[in-house]
Amino acid sequence: MRNMTERALRYTKFTSESHPALVALIDYAAQRPGLEPCNYGNWQSYKTEANEISRQWRTIGQLLDAADHHQITDAQVIEASEWCWSGRYTWDGNSWDYCTGQYYCVEYRAAVIAILRAVLPLETSR
Repeated sequence: MRNMTERALRYTKFTSESHPALVALIDYAAQRPGLEPCNYGNWQSYKTEANEISRQWRTIGQLLDAADHHQITDAQVIEASEWCWSGRYTWDGNSWDYCTGQYYCVEYRAAVIAILRAVLPLETSR
């Protein structure tokens, strides 16, 4: 498990034993995006994209706290992954696989946000 994942889960009741799918999803989202500066026309556009990806991670942390409060289950997460973000995340029972749509670096965390928002009650998912 990545250090970012451990820090995100620190104050929740989620563990690899109790919620293997959810913890694995958060761990997948914690990986580095792999942005390539050469894919951007200038440094400013690269930094803008990098900042957005960092904001996505902070949003995941906030949604994770809400998911803990509402006692979200792995079954809910797996069900939401089947239709959220065009079902790009698939759970094989041990790990998550993500099918890229346009640009992996900026969308894999956005897809996790969509899944977490889908399992939360409407008033807390905004």
